[in-house]
Amino acid sequence: MKLLKVIGISVVTTICIFSQEKAIKLEDSVILSTSGFETPLLTENKNVTLLLKEQIDNGNYKNLEDTLRGAPNTIVQDTYFGPRVDIRGNGEKSISKVKVLQDGVSLNPIDDSMGTLPINTIPLNSIEKIEIIPGGGTVLNGSGSSGGIINIITKSSLRKDYLVLEGSMKSYNFRNTGLSLGQNLTDNLYGNFNYNYLKGDGYRDGDSQESNGFSGGVDYIINDKNRVKFQMSYFDENRDYSTEVDKELLEKNRKTMGFPVVSNSKREAYSLDYELKFSDSLTFLSTFYYQSYKRDFTENSLMDYEIPKLGHMPFDILGEDLLATMSGEFKEDTRGAKIRGKYTYEKGEFILGYDYSYTKLLRNSEIRANGDFFPKPMPNYKIKGDVRVDLKNNIFKETNAIYGFNRYDLGKEWELILGARYEHSRFGGKRDSETEVISMNKIHEHKSIEDEEKSDNYAFEIGTNYRYSESGTFYTRYERGFTSPLPGQITDKVDMKYIKNNLKSETSDNFEVGVRDLVENTYINLSLFATFTHDEIMLIQKNSYNPAIKEWQYKNLNKVRKFGGELYLEQYFGKLTMYESFSYVNTEITKGLYSGEELPMVPKGKVILGAGYGVTDKIKLNANFNFVGSYLVKEYGKDNNTLDTKVSGHNYTDIMVTYEVTEMFNISFGVNNVFNQKYNYEETSLTAVPAPGINYFLSGKISL
Repeated sequence: MKLLKVIGISVVTTICIFSQEKAIKLEDSVILSTSGFETPLLTENKNVTLLLKEQIDNGNYKNLEDTLRGAPNTIVQDTYFGPRVDIRGNGEKSISKVKVLQDGVSLNPIDDSMGTLPINTIPLNSIEKIEIIPGGGTVLNGSGSSGGIINIITKSSLRKDYLVLEGSMKSYNFRNTGLSLGQNLTDNLYGNFNYNYLKGDGYRDGDSQESNGFSGGVDYIINDKNRVKFQMSYFDENRDYSTEVDKELLEKNRKTMGFPVVSNSKREAYSLDYELKFSDSLTFLSTFYYQSYKRDFTENSLMDYEIPKLGHMPFDILGEDLLATMSGEFKEDTRGAKIRGKYTYEKGEFILGYDYSYTKLLRNSEIRANGDFFPKPMPNYKIKGDVRVDLKNNIFKETNAIYGFNRYDLGKEWELILGARYEHSRFGGKRDSETEVISMNKIHEHKSIEDEEKSDNYAFEIGTNYRYSESGTFYTRYERGFTSPLPGQITDKVDMKYIKNNLKSETSDNFEVGVRDLVENTYINLSLFATFTHDEIMLIQKNSYNPAIKEWQYKNLNKVRKFGGELYLEQYFGKLTMYESFSYVNTEITKGLYSGEELPMVPKGKVILGAGYGVTDKIKLNANFNFVGSYLVKEYGKDNNTLDTKVSGHNYTDIMVTYEVTEMFNISFGVNNVFNQKYNYEETSLTAVPAPGINYFLSGKISL
């Protein structure tokens, strides 16, 4: 635990784990996520993690979720509906405060209760690099990015010829096949295509999945001033998994399955980019996009059920161990445009942009239960009955925003960065709830509400960048960010009635200082940060254990303080490369509900220690150790009280050896969780979802 007290991580840079280079080429590294244009890493006043394709390959990850789980400055949260990704301690709010992008287009849903990030719909073999920027990006990316951004950049603009065939076998009967192709068809026309097929079982009994994903497009340089690019992708997956299991059962058998869940998902995305260069100093870029994500699931289980006083019933009705089926249908469509221009002048550059997006979500969920019910005052009086609860949400969010960004050289070493954004949002929709009980007679109840709200918000940032040497940079940064409400948050359910609330946007003040440098054979990246959130949006729940009588309220209750640090080190000793990353975050609710407590679902820190060694010119060995700190889980009990559970930290160790058979063909063998550590992806006071124990993989790659 003492390691967690070290100032922590936000990794930074660039190199492949097995690189034998003596120095990191910072001057050659560029990123897209901080301005929308290629920007040299050395000029950034932000802490940047840059994961290249080689690093992703060397980790032998199954999907993007696993990749981000292994990144030093990210925490992946597992939920019933899918993964969420956190940076710098946003906890349960990460889905509305950390924005995940694919080629600059947001993947975040507008539903925070049942929404999930579709990150696993992006095949790994289509990714060129991942840019991770913690601590705010509101000026460029708007609401939902005050905690940071993750930009997944695909191979669509690579413009080099390549052909890669990949295949792997893993524990649990897992198989993966991939094809990546890029070709300059003419001097001006470039095409790319990626396909990935995955099939196998899971660690737990009853788990299985099968998926297909492909992407492709063309990049056409019309002339010296005009360029157009079209890209599309498609993904479908069938997956069987199960719910959490009592911890007592997991002690006997880690692979024990819970109640079975069958899910299907599909995602398709299209984007059109146009670049116009008026002159060497003036460039315009525009992106138009559409994406659709569909997800269905069905769960069969046993459940206890409580029916409140419906119709003319004089008392509540209870049922125990009822046969129940819960199903859900989700369809989210997003269309939008991102238009920006960059003007380069003698002392710097100025960027002006406009963003538009419109997202519509249709969410239908149904719960059916049947069996023996009894009146609450008379537990021995059994009544056969059927219950059906239908919940329907038809919600939307529309956003228009303008922003400006300016970099100004104060001299050879100093640079001043200024940015501002204005964002207008319109959001709302309709919510319906229908309950039907069929027993000795039929009872039917319907509730509905339709609401729409608007918000106007602004963000700004100011920072400096000081180049004190060819490789050394010291930077400072302040950002005033915001998070506007999601459409599902503007309606409360109180006394079993839907009512409007007057929820406001929350705001945040983010401060950061950092330094990065290459000192002899050691690369150093250090960042310290502090964040103060005002009017924090809080969810207060009642009867959360029972969907029939569940109530909730969203309120601007809290002020939250977070501070911490991030440190990344890398050393080069001939054939040996070593790297260490540490992160630490301290959170406290300083005012409002739960004042004085830490934020739930926020690990204290994360540590990664690793090494890559070239045994020979053809054999390379890699090993890394990962530690994730403890965190708090807050639950609501049947008496509407809160239950706090402290989840212990966990660690695991992975090793891999790669043999280069020829320049075009290599094979890898590895062991994950070498010491078979027992830890959980998701955990409460009584239940958990276990992570895999020791497992193995064998992979091969042909590169032409």
